[in-house]
Parts: sequence; C-alpha cells; structure tokens
Amino acid sequence: MQRLSISQKIMICILPVFFIFPPGGMAQVADGALDLKTLGTRSWIKLEWRKSAAGENGYSIYWSTENKKPVRPQAVVAAGTTRYYIQDVQPEKKYFVWVQTKAGDKNSLAYAEVVTTRQWILDPEEANHLDIPSSAAVPEGMTLFWHDEFNDALLNRNKWSTNYYSTIDYLYKLNFRKMKADSLPQPAYVLNGKTINLFTSDSLPVEVYDIRNDKKISSIQTYDWGKDENLLDNSRGGYFEVRVKRSSTGKPRGLNTAFWFDSPGPDLKYYLEEGTILDGVKGIRPKGQVFEIDIFEYLNAQFVLHGHVDANGKFQHNLATHIAEGYQHINNWVVHGILWTPGSIKHYINGNLIREYSDKNKMYAPSHFMNVLLGSYGGGGRVNMEVDYIRGYQWPLEGNNELPNGGAEYSSHILPWEGTAVADAAAKRDGGNGFALAPGQTLYQYVYLDPSQNYRLTYWIKGKGSIEATVNNIKPVSGTFEDNSMQTAKASSSFTQNELLFKTGEACENNTKTVSVSFTNTGDGTVALDDIAMKKRPVLPEE
Repeated sequence: MQRLSISQKIMICILPVFFIFPPGGMAQVADGALDLKTLGTRSWIKLEWRKSAAGENGYSIYWSTENKKPVRPQAVVAAGTTRYYIQDVQPEKKYFVWVQTKAGDKNSLAYAEVVTTRQWILDPEEANHLDIPSSAAVPEGMTLFWHDEFNDALLNRNKWSTNYYSTIDYLYKLNFRKMKADSLPQPAYVLNGKTINLFTSDSLPVEVYDIRNDKKISSIQTYDWGKDENLLDNSRGGYFEVRVKRSSTGKPRGLNTAFWFDSPGPDLKYYLEEGTILDGVKGIRPKGQVFEIDIFEYLNAQFVLHGHVDANGKFQHNLATHIAEGYQHINNWVVHGILWTPGSIKHYINGNLIREYSDKNKMYAPSHFMNVLLGSYGGGGRVNMEVDYIRGYQWPLEGNNELPNGGAEYSSHILPWEGTAVADAAAKRDGGNGFALAPGQTLYQYVYLDPSQNYRLTYWIKGKGSIEATVNNIKPVSGTFEDNSMQTAKASSSFTQNELLFKTGEACENNTKTVSVSFTNTGDGTVALDDIAMKKRPVLPEE
C-alpha cells in the first residue's frame, strides 16, 4: 500500500466534476441518470457522475473485489456531489462499483467494473481539452504523449513517486538506508483541483531530508530509486514544459525551486564517466554528456547542464549554464520548456527560445531515459512552487517506422529534419507534401534507435538528379561517424523505391544509439523525396 503524506490526508476531499473522463474502467450503467465514469490507478479509483434528478438526497457508494454488492455502503456522500475517490486499492485488480441515489420514490443505480492499473495511459479526450494551451515553443508536428494537469484531489501514483532521491544523494549516501528501506521523508503538497503546490515550511514536511544542512524537500518525480521503477519512458527525448508560480517568505536555508532531469539509478553508472569505478560500480557515461539538466533552479531560473566528474567520482563543474534576463519569476506564472533531441538541447521561457546547445561535435544530450523532478527545497521560512501543469510532447511514429516525419507532413517546415531541402506539395508521392532537393541540397536527421539491431531504410525518389543516402552510427558527444552505410540512387520520371540496410552500433544497458540519416542531391536536377521509413528487419541467411 502506498503511504500518504500528511498533506494528502488533509486533501481527501470531493471536487466539482469537470466532465473530462479518462479511461480506466468499464462503466456498465444500470440507470442512465448518473452516467458513471471511472478511472483506476494503483492507489485509488476515481468515480465521477453527472448530477441526478432534482430532489436527490445524496449518494451511497459500494465497492467490492467480488461481483456482489455489499449489504451496506462503504461511503455516503452529500447531495450535489459528483466525484468520489476509493482509496487504498490494490493495483492490477478488478473492482466492482455501485453508486446509488434516491430522488422521491425513484432509485437510480449505476454499476461499473474497474481494473486498477500500474501504468498511466494518455486519454485523447483530456489531451484535446486542456484548460490552458501550451506555449508556442511546442515544435510543429509534436503531439502530447504524457502530462499531468493536477486536476485530481489525490496525486496520481501511476505518474509520480513521492520517494525523493537523486544521483547526488546516492553519491554521499546520506539517506541511502532510508531509500533501501522505503522510508524516505515524504513531501508536503496541496492539490486544489487545478494545481499542485509543493512547499516547505517550519512544520511541513514533518521530517528534515538534508540533515547536514537542516533542509526540507518536497518533491515528486517519475523514477523510484528504491524500486528501480520508471514511470515515464522519455528515452527518445521530446519537448517538456511546466507552468509554475514560485515564491518564498522569510530566509529559508538552501532556498531552491526546481524543474529538472536527473540520471536514474539504481546506482551511479550514469553519473560516473567511462573508465571510472567507484564502490564496484562502473561508469558508462561518455565524458561530456550530461547527467543532470536543470531547466530552472533557484528563483532566478538558472539553466544548468551538469557533466564534468573526476576519476574519483567528485563533481568538477558544469558543462554549460545561463540565466535569462528580463523575466519576473517571483509570484508570477511562467512557462519553462526544454526541447531534448539526439543532437541538441534548447531552452525556452514563455515560448521564447532562450539558448540552444546544438553543436553536432559537442552533443550534451543523454541517450537514456531521465528522471523528471518537480520540487521545493528549504530550511526555515517557507518555499512554494505551485505547478499548473507539466506536459511532454514527442514527434509521433507510425506503425513500425522509427523515423518521424518521413513524409514532410508536419508543416511547411521540415522538423525534426535539418538541412537545405524544403517541404513541397509538388514533391509528394502521397499525402500533402514531399521533400524537394535542388542540386547540392541536403536533408538529414539525428534519431535515437535501439542498439545492435538490423534496420532497413526505405525511401522513394523522382526527378532528374541523383540521391546519395547515408546512415552513420554516431559516437556520443563528439558526433564523429563510427561507420558509413551509403548508396547512390538515380531518380527517374516516376517514383521508385530504394532501400539501404544497416545495423546500429552497440550501446550500454538501457541506452539508445544515436544514428544520423542523410540525403544529398549529387546530380544536376531537382529530386522529389518522400515516404522515408526506417524499420527493424530480420537478418537474412545470406548475410
């Protein structure tokens, strides 16, 4: 059973219904007046219904793990209520739920079967009806794949762990035993139906986290070190943004408010550099690759890429850092975003690009999933970070194709492709657009793929020029080509398909492999290029 923080226990309340019903239960309605909707998570089941007929006098709620209605209700809620949370449920178990009300001499009964899940699933209806639009920084063509609007009365444990732990804590092992014993200090937060406020004060959290500096921490994160459980697979990168309002009172020690990405556990292998061994753990991080990204920390919203660590495991200095001037961060709603791709890291505030790190010979981006954290830190006084939403976007993949935007369909721009080619309706084979490459023009993309896998690159061309197609495994950080798979195909008056076979290079456990795919028009006429696909393939006997 998941432990509840003090603030959670305070916040067991019933909120007004928003009529956005995510999946999670198979509602079988016995009386249509209630229109019961359900969501089952690992720690609670949410029941929502529309108000019954006039004169209803409250609702009786029953639930069971057997398909038999209990004799007496486990809960009775007042008239006008439209939401209730069943708590302390078991994950991956079927529950049977009944909601009954009486209006005059008529009874209304709604029935549902709900399966409690461990994994969060995107609800398209909710994703298409966000209360506040995301910023203009969301790249064209990307779609929402993960988010939390914090509209529930309870924290969704399918998305978040409250067991704060990080790379640095593991390095110094101040809370190591508590992490292993699943007894880490729990955060203080308030959910009001629209936002979550993560805070520290003199009284909450009850337990000090950083004993050495007498500092408390209220944080939620997508990875649990003790369980080695990842709740968010962001290993292919994407665009992530939060809308936050931050403040403090008094003079808190170690004051910090942060939205950051940290390397996961269950040990220090992603923190230590290759060639380093500490306490029996071998480092796997290439020198110059980040182990931590702070999209903002401190009240001045400093952006930091952490990376340099010596052979003894001691942190040396940052890879890069900057502070954006001209923004009011205290007591003001601000949107902070990061675009993380294989070849770049870009920082945004309120939809504006602040700085980018896009040098293809100095690639800081990680090649594995990262723990996403939101938190307030301080000793004494009060620290607040109120979060309206957090959202993650990725370029969608279709079928088994692992190459986004292979048909130039996202927009008039060519993202996530780069180069001098253009999206052009006249170059299409199907759909709305294709890529047009004049003589000497290029089109290329860096992409995360599974390591040590056989792939087939296919593409269609038409025109009067020739296309040189190249696939290269990329060495981390330096960006140099580790190998070269290349072919030249001559275009003709009608679209013809070409293919190039290649194998991705090796990578460490749980890491992806960065690969570059490029097309160059080496002829003297314009070529139309469309329907580019990269798919895994079986090894043929003759190979």
